[in-house]
Order: sequence, then C-alpha cells, then structure tokens
Amino acid sequence: MDMDASSPAEICPNAGQSPGVVRGYFRHRVVYPWQLPSLMRKHIYTGAMGNIWATLISGIFFVYFGTAVGVSKFEWSLMAGISSWLISAQVISAALTEWTGRRKVIWFCFAVGERTVRMAGILLALWLWSHGSSWTALVLISAICLANLCGTMSSPPWLSWLADLIPEEEHGTFYGRRASWMAVSVMAVVIPSGYLVDRIPEEHKLQAVTVVFLIATAVGLLDLVIHGTLPEPPMGGAAPSAPLIAMLGPLRDRGFRPWLLFNAMWTFSMTLGGSLATIYFVQDLEIRRNFLGGAVVLTSATLLGSIVTGRWSGRLVDRVGARQVLYWGHLVWASLPLFWVLATPASALVWLALGSVVGGTSSTAANTASNKLITRFPPAASRAMYCAVSSSLGSIAGGLGVITGGLILHLLEDWRLPVAGWVFGGFQVTFVASSALRFCSALLLIRRMPGPAAPEGPHPL
Repeated sequence: MDMDASSPAEICPNAGQSPGVVRGYFRHRVVYPWQLPSLMRKHIYTGAMGNIWATLISGIFFVYFGTAVGVSKFEWSLMAGISSWLISAQVISAALTEWTGRRKVIWFCFAVGERTVRMAGILLALWLWSHGSSWTALVLISAICLANLCGTMSSPPWLSWLADLIPEEEHGTFYGRRASWMAVSVMAVVIPSGYLVDRIPEEHKLQAVTVVFLIATAVGLLDLVIHGTLPEPPMGGAAPSAPLIAMLGPLRDRGFRPWLLFNAMWTFSMTLGGSLATIYFVQDLEIRRNFLGGAVVLTSATLLGSIVTGRWSGRLVDRVGARQVLYWGHLVWASLPLFWVLATPASALVWLALGSVVGGTSSTAANTASNKLITRFPPAASRAMYCAVSSSLGSIAGGLGVITGGLILHLLEDWRLPVAGWVFGGFQVTFVASSALRFCSALLLIRRMPGPAAPEGPHPL
C-alpha cells in the first residue's frame, strides 16, 4: 500500500512511537498497478528536487567557491580523480543490498550522509579560509571525497529499487519524461540563482554562494525524506551469493562484458577532457564575471536539450531497443569537447551554448538507454551488483582519465600554439583527445553489444 494513500495508523499500528514510525517508513510493501501513476509522479518531482540540489551545490558555483578558497588546478584534478576511484566502493553497497534486501534503508543512510557531509565540509572550509588556515584545500577535498563516497554507495540500491517500481515496457518512456521535468525544474532555479549572485558585490560573493549551498542542501534533504515514502517491494530472486562470487558474476557474463569495456573506455575519454573543463570555463573563459550567462549556457542550454529529447528518446528506447539509441546518442555526444576548443573569452557564451544543447540532447538519450540496459540486463536479484561493477570499472577508468588530464595540463602549462585566430594550450589538447577517444569507443565497441535480434540467452539485451 502506498504511504501517501494511508494514514499513519494503517501503515503501522505503533505510528505514535518513534521506533514504529521508522519501521513503517522503511518496511517492504507490495506495489499495485493502480498506484503506478502516483508513484511515477512522486519519482519525478523528487528527482527534480534532487537535481536542483546537485546543480546548485556543484558546477560553476562550487568551482568559484573552491578556487576562491585556494584549491589549485592540480588539487581539482586530485579531488576528481579520488572521487572517481571511490565509485568502486559501489560493490560494497551492492553486496550489502543483496545480503540484506533492504534497499531503501541503505540508500537513505548513504544519501543523507552525502548531503550533510558535503555541506559541513563547505562550511568548515569557509571558516578555515577566513582564519587564514593552510588546511583549507585539504579539508575541502577530504570532505567532498567522503561525500562522493557516500553518494556513490547510495546508487546501486536505488537503481535496483527503481527497476522494481517501474514496469520494464515503460522504463525508457518514464525515464525520459523524468529527465525532461527535472530539466525544467533546474532551469527555473539556476537562472535566477545566477542572476542574484551576479548582483552581489565581489567582496560578498563567496558568502552569497555559500547561502545558495545552504538552500540547496535544505531542498536536497527534503527530497530524500519525500522520496523515501515511495514503497519498496521485497527483492525477488535467488538467495544472495558470497560477495566475491556475486562481484565476479558480471565480469564472467559474456553478454555484459562488451558494455563493461565500452563504459570503461568512454568514461576515461569523458573525464580526460570534461572533468576539469569547468575550471577552464570559469577562469580562462571568464565565466566567473558572468554567473547568469554561465548558468544559461552551461546548465540551462544543456537542460533545454534534455527537455526537447527526453520524452521521445525514452519512447524510442522502449520501441527500438537500448543499443540503437545508445550508439547514436554517444556518437553525437562525442563531438561536445570540440565546441569548447572553439570558444574564446569573447565568443564563449555562443560556443558553450551550442555545445550544451548538443550535449544535453544526445546525453539524455544515451543515458536513458544506458540506464535501461544495465538495470534490465541482469536477473532481478543481481541488478545492484551489475550496476555496481559497471560503475566501479568506469570509475577506475575515469580516475585515470582525470589524472591523465591533470598531468597534461601540468606539462603544457606554459605551452601555447596560435592557430587561425585561436590559441591552443593544454586544455585544448585534452578536449581534442577526449573527443577523438569518445568517437573511437562509440564506433568500435557499441556495435559489439548484443541487440534486440540477438539469440535468446540467460540475459538477453
């Protein structure tokens, strides 16, 4: 029974006592077909709240904050690389999910931990910076990495829970619709936020950004409380295997290995040029002087692409299969870093906006296809582990991409090459290399994945 349609007494006879309320909130419940429309709506608007939190507390606002309190380019790459490698911890939460069957509890604890630790780290770093401490950058990096660890460990149980709530034949359509509404909501918040921060005098801008973070955290925590009222069906399938055996299952699965290889190569190429790109936008392209313009071209233009394509690309995934949408989505997405190459401080808003529309359009379709592929490929009882292994291998490759990009930027820090009015430096080298590797991974590896016409096996795609 859906908690929204029930009184506290119906949900749990001891609703007036704290332990009963907690048990009622986290207990398993059967989901009936007539409940699906309301559950999907709640999934969408809580997803919008979560994305508002994520967008406001990261991106250009966080890059401005970190740079202002003394985080260097190398330290940014270190933070991104460590955070990427920490994603491999998903196998731990996946094993815990399969062992206990309590997806909502595991997700909730880690998700709350992520949002509170991140805000606490930001506030502590601001306090240390205001007192002239040399520990500011180290404390901020440590807090963000710990928060990212908690956030990544919340993902496998959430994905498994999502797949049990949403019917398979509607998965792509729902996910695409969800992406569109999330994009609209984020745009409605990010643009006014950028405008207001621009109006703040420079000497108070750091404090203003911190207030944005506090508001975002309040929205993010409220999102978790509301999202947790969604029912969690009991996990089906066989009894869980030993953690090591469960972890090796996706690696041994011949049908899943082509996806794992593609995901690792794509993630490496994406972080090589993309993980430090926001620093380039904020500092070198001078977006720090125009937060409103940055919010429009880097966030809203990307979200506009999601709005335009979210619904129909989701339906396309359900109709033609995940592989076809995966292929064309990633192939278009691969061109994104080339738009960054062409940007100069004078033309930054134009080229970044064009790139964001292309990236938002293609990435929404590609991510919808990816989500359906990795959650529907394995048996129900193994979904969390398959998702965790996929993310873990991608994170290892992504961390290598970040560190490689950081080393290239360090080696080419003083190198400049004027070409037809553009000046190429270390960032441009990483952007070109990133785009080339993205094209190669999409062209060479996606076609190797089993498609809808593949012979039936234990785990057909």
